Amino acid sequence: MSSSAKLVRSVHSGTATLKDATSEAIRDWVTYVESTHYILGSVAGPHPYPMMVREFHAVIGKETRKQALEKWGGKPDILVACVGGGSNAMGLFHEFVDDDDVRLIGVEAAGFGMKNGQIVEPHSISAGLDYPGVGPEHSFLKDLGRAECYSITDEEVLEGMEIAFTFCFSGLNDYLCC
Repeated sequence: MSSSAKLVRSVHSGTATLKDATSEAIRDWVTYVESTHYILGSVAGPHPYPMMVREFHAVIGKETRKQALEKWGGKPDILVACVGGGSNAMGLFHEFVDDDDVRLIGVEAAGFGMKNGQIVEPHSISAGLDYPGVGPEHSFLKDLGRAECYSITDEEVLEGMEIAFTFCFSGLNDYLCC
């Protein structure tokens, strides 16, 4: 597809998902840095893009704070977010980074599991969560001890969702956002 001398390329390598598209975009950008502009809607990649994307997603955290104050009269105790590329998670976490009493937990897709500490062939039953990497701010928050990071298999996700839905439909849904 071409428009005003701009070229958009489909990715056909690998599994043709976020992981492969990201790799191809960065590969092209570093190869043709003088004539290529790189942008990805995730908090991965070089400065200033992760910061820009975080700010675009900041509404998630601001709205979460607002609704928690309205509904419960205070901040949430724990925030849990999926980390594929990490944009939604960083949009949520950024609002609460300075609130030490709020735990920040990022969960990354392990797909089929781990082997020797490495994710076996990135995979997730969820579209877009098969990217086995995170942005620099997620890494920074983990290194500071401010955020906790975990990987979870598809089987564990489905089991967790079953538990969450049980709470949602059992009358306890005032305590769990569904």
